[in-house]
Amino acid sequence: MASQSVTPDYTPAAIEARWQEAWREAGAFQTPLPREGEKPAYIFAACPFTSGSAHMGHIRSYSISDAYARYLRTRGRSVLFSIGFDAFGLPTEIGAIKNQLTPDEWVQQCRVRMREQFDRMGYSFDWEREWVTSEPELYKWTQWLFLLLLREGLVYHSEGQVDWCDNCKTVLASLQVEDGACWRCHEPTRLVERSQWYLGISRYLEENERGMELLGGWNPAAVGAQRTMLGRVDGVELDGATLDGLQLTVFTPHVDAIERAEFVAVSPSHPDIDEWIVDDEVRRQVARIRSGGIARDERGADNVPVVDSGRTLGIAGYRDPLPVIVTPAVDSRFGRTAVLGIPSVDRTDAAIAKRLRAASSLFAWKLPPGPPRVRESARYKARDFPISRQRAWGAPIPLVHCDTCGTVAVPEDQLPVRLPDDLRPTGEGNVLAQREDFVAASCPQCGGDARRETDTLDCHVDGLWQWLPFSVPADGREQTMFDHDELRRWLPVHQVVWGADGGGSMFDQRMTAKVLRDVGVLPHIEQGEPHERVLMHEMVHLDGRKMSKHLGNVVDPDELLARVGADTVRLAVLYAAAPTNVLTWTDQALQYCRRWLVAFWTYALPRIEGAGELPEPDPEEGAAKLRTRLEGWRGVALKRITENYDGLETHRAARNVMTLVERIRDFEQRVLKQQGELTASDTAALQGALLTAIQCLAPLAPHVAEELWEATGQEGLVALAPWPEQVETT
Repeated sequence: MASQSVTPDYTPAAIEARWQEAWREAGAFQTPLPREGEKPAYIFAACPFTSGSAHMGHIRSYSISDAYARYLRTRGRSVLFSIGFDAFGLPTEIGAIKNQLTPDEWVQQCRVRMREQFDRMGYSFDWEREWVTSEPELYKWTQWLFLLLLREGLVYHSEGQVDWCDNCKTVLASLQVEDGACWRCHEPTRLVERSQWYLGISRYLEENERGMELLGGWNPAAVGAQRTMLGRVDGVELDGATLDGLQLTVFTPHVDAIERAEFVAVSPSHPDIDEWIVDDEVRRQVARIRSGGIARDERGADNVPVVDSGRTLGIAGYRDPLPVIVTPAVDSRFGRTAVLGIPSVDRTDAAIAKRLRAASSLFAWKLPPGPPRVRESARYKARDFPISRQRAWGAPIPLVHCDTCGTVAVPEDQLPVRLPDDLRPTGEGNVLAQREDFVAASCPQCGGDARRETDTLDCHVDGLWQWLPFSVPADGREQTMFDHDELRRWLPVHQVVWGADGGGSMFDQRMTAKVLRDVGVLPHIEQGEPHERVLMHEMVHLDGRKMSKHLGNVVDPDELLARVGADTVRLAVLYAAAPTNVLTWTDQALQYCRRWLVAFWTYALPRIEGAGELPEPDPEEGAAKLRTRLEGWRGVALKRITENYDGLETHRAARNVMTLVERIRDFEQRVLKQQGELTASDTAALQGALLTAIQCLAPLAPHVAEELWEATGQEGLVALAPWPEQVETT
C-alpha cells in the first residue's frame, strides 16, 4: 500500500478501514498454494449460527484464533483460516418467521451482517473458503455422510425415548437440553417416545476413550470434556437368567457391595426390554414411560417412574432371585442397560427401594451364601441420539418410502435432495410434509410412486463434518468434497478454538473421523483423531451470568466498535482473562486498553516515524551498558511472547508486550538522566526495540501495528513480516 502521512492522534475510524482495505488488496490472508517444505497449519474456529448478529462470545473466540493465525503467518507457516456459517436449525427458522422472511433470506441477511462485523474487527479470514451449511453444495455432502453412516449401520431408525420441547414442537438432542430446559426457548422439556433416526456412537466409544492418550495438544478443559461426554463408569458385570431361561447381564459400579443387592433395575430403553414385558398391565405402564412423556421434575429418584416387571432374575452366588423393575433412572447413570440395585450404598437405589418397600414385600432377601461370579466391565453414559427433526429448515433426509420396496436411499448421483426455494415455515409443525411438490417422488428401485422422508436432519449432523470443508477450495466442493487432494495437506486440523460448550461436538467429530478412516475416505488419519490441538475457552459473563441474547444481558459489539475501535475491543478481550477462565465483562478492561493504545501510539510515533533501516549501534558511543540491558529485556520479552503465542496464552502475550514497552520507556528515561540526550546509537536501539514491540503487538491489535510499521518506512505489511529474530541474552 502506498505510504500516507500518519495521523498524529490515534483515531481508530481513520486507520482501521484503511488497513482492512490494504489487506484485501494484497490478498494477505488468502490460503497459500502448496510450496516445497511448507508446514501447513489449519486453524478451525467454531462456526456461528446465523441468528442475527455477532455477540461477544464470537468476538472472544475469533480474537483468540485470529491472533494465533496472524502469529503463525509471521513464523512462515502456510495458514488456512476461514469461517463458515451454521445456518440450519430451529433458531434460524424462528428468526425467519419473526422477520417475515424465508429462512434462506434470513440466513443471507445474517451472513452479510456478521461478515461485515468480522471484517470491522480485522479478522484475517480467507473469505474465498467461506461456506454456509444451508447451501445445496454443502448439504449435499451432509446427505452423503448420512447415507454413508446408514450403510455402515451407524444410522438406524427406531422407537425410543427422546427429549421433546412442547414450545418449539420438536425433538432435541440431549446436548440441547440444559438443566432440564430447551437450549433455545428455556422452556421445560419432557421425555417422549418417538419414531426417530438415530446416530449410533457405541461402536466407537472405546476407541474414542483410547484416543484420549493422543490428545497431548488439547488443553485440560477439552480433554475433561471428552471424559464427561464418554461418561465411563467402571465396575463389574454378572450374568443372570429367569426360570424360563431368559438371559440378562447386569452391571454395578459398587464392587464391594454386590452381595447387598436387593433388586435389578432395567432401562426402559434396554435393547431386550420387550422380551421382559409379558404382562399386559406392565406393558401399559412401560408404554406410559416411553410414549406418554416424562417431565423433568419426574426424573429425580423420589419421583422417577418405577414399574415392577413381575419377574425375578436368578444370579449365580445368590440364594434367592432378585426382583426386576423397569425405570428410566438407569439411563442417566449408566446408559441403556441393566444394573444391580444396592440401596445401602447408592442414594438413588435407596430412594427407589423405599418407595417399593412401602408397596411391596419383595425385599425380604437373605444374604447370599457365597460370592457371585463377576468380571470387570464398564458402562458409558454416552449413548445414541436422535438426529431427525420435525422441522422444515434442515438438510432433507435423502430417503423415500415406497409401498413396494420400503425405505430406499436416494442414489448419490441424485444428491442433493433440495429444499423448496420458496420454503416458508409457519412455526406449526413441519411444512415440508404439506408440500406435495416436495413429498411426491419416484422410487429409485422400482420406479413406482413414493414419498420423501419429511423429517430433516438436525444441525448437529452438519457439525459432524464441519472441520472438513475448509480444506477444499470452493471450486472443488461440488464434486470432490471428500476426496480432494488438499485434504491430505490440511488434515488433521492443527488447532481448534472452541467455546467450553463444544465437548459434544468434538466427541462426535472424533467419531466421524474414525468412520471416514475405516471406510477408506481419510486413510491418512491413521489414528482417527481429526484435531491435533484443541483450546476450549470459557464463556463471556455479564452481571454474574453467561452473556446470552435469551437472557437479555448482552453487550453490542457494534457499539463498542463505534466507541473505541476494533483494536481496543480485541486487546481488551484478550488481555482481561486467560482463555481458559471466564471473561467477566466490565468497561474497566476496555478503558484500560484504550488508554494503553493511545499512550503507546503517542509515545512510539514520534520516535519511530521515518526511521527506515536502522544502523548498527556504535559500542563506543552513548549509553552502551543501558543498551545492553535493553537488548536483554527485549530478548526475554520476545522469548516469553513467542511462548505465549505458541501456547495460545493471549492474555500473557498482551501483558508481556505491555511490559516490554515499559522497559523501553525506562531505558529512555535512564539514558536521559545519565547523559541528557540520546545519541544516534541509543536512538537506533530504542527504535529497534519499538519495532519488536510493534511486531509482537500486531496479532493482538493489528491496525495500530500496521500504521506504526508504515510510519517507520518498513517495506510491506507487518501482518506478513517475519517474526523478530531471537537474540541470545546473557
